[in-house]
Amino acid sequence: MSLVPQDDDSAQSALRGALALRYNTVKPFLSLLGETSALDAATGGARILAGVKKLPALSPLKVGEKPLLPREIDGTLVPPHWHQAVYANTELPEGTVDRDAYVV
Repeated sequence: MSLVPQDDDSAQSALRGALALRYNTVKPFLSLLGETSALDAATGGARILAGVKKLPALSPLKVGEKPLLPREIDGTLVPPHWHQAVYANTELPEGTVDRDAYVV
């Protein structure tokens, strides 16, 4: 079973890859995002809020030295249309996670 299905919509896939390049733009706000009460407004968002609160811990990782593994993230928070960007970055070793795409 593949984590990344064949993506027929290559333009959308390319767009998500380009958005992942904006990681350095969102990085300074990661800790603030987990502190906002707006994310705590809906009980159904508890899992998302828990995931957001873990994002700042991913920032200091040197993914070039120790790539992020699927077990280190909550894969249920990755929408299917983001699987290509998160799990199949050709510039990273196979079976690793693109931290920047996951965060964005």
